[in-house]
Amino acid sequence: MPEIDDIAKAALSSRYHFQRMFHALTGFTVTEYVRNRRLTLAAEELAGTDSKVIDIALKYGYESPEAFAKAFQRLHGVTPSAAKKMDVKLKAFSRISFQIQIKGEFEMNYRIVEQQASTVIGKDVVIRTDPFKEIPEFVEKIWKNGTHDQINEVVGRSFGTLLYGYYFDFKEDGTRRYMMGYELPEGCDAPPGFTVIHVPTQMYAVFESRETMTEDVEIGLEIQNVWRRIYSEWFPSSNFEQVESPCIEKYYWVDDRQVDSICEVWIPVKRKG
Repeated sequence: MPEIDDIAKAALSSRYHFQRMFHALTGFTVTEYVRNRRLTLAAEELAGTDSKVIDIALKYGYESPEAFAKAFQRLHGVTPSAAKKMDVKLKAFSRISFQIQIKGEFEMNYRIVEQQASTVIGKDVVIRTDPFKEIPEFVEKIWKNGTHDQINEVVGRSFGTLLYGYYFDFKEDGTRRYMMGYELPEGCDAPPGFTVIHVPTQMYAVFESRETMTEDVEIGLEIQNVWRRIYSEWFPSSNFEQVESPCIEKYYWVDDRQVDSICEVWIPVKRKG
């Protein structure tokens, strides 16, 4: 979609960084937003008029009335022809405006690190809608079924040692893959049935959070807050932008009690300009 390149350029951003920022802040993709806004405006022009469907379809970027009708009905629940009648319910997808709120009451500590290239092994899942729900379910599953420690065994680590999380294969439809794994030691081969990814040498911005594993506190709330603040506070006010490479969550137990843990969020970045 060429519009994304134009919008990203106007925002003084790369296409990749703009799409990642937009999705993180709004919960939907640039493509979804543009499509829904077009269909909203199309519905306004059709509602209660004698406008020709084919003219409206071409005006809003659809190559055929059939493609337009399919997309229109998916959003509005009625056909374009039905929308021309009076007293028909339609959906309105409002324009988005972003406001950067400068907050000074909580500082964000980070460091810039260059990480050398590595090969990583693990198990992955496709994240489709809500990472803060789907990832904990996936992590709990592989912890309970023994997969977590199978990975530890392959890479030569002790049972119960925390693995790292890798976000990769970001798609423009908003889906991405998440893998729990660890670096494969040099000279070791990956057994069949595991996912293997290659992480290039890259500069990262690293942020830290702490978690306490207690039954009365929902696990992951602090790391969720760190992710939100990275995109809503740090990126808009920094001279860095995200680049296309896996994001990493590095987990460590604070001590042998395995109650308190540290999570570092590693975002691949480059300096703007």
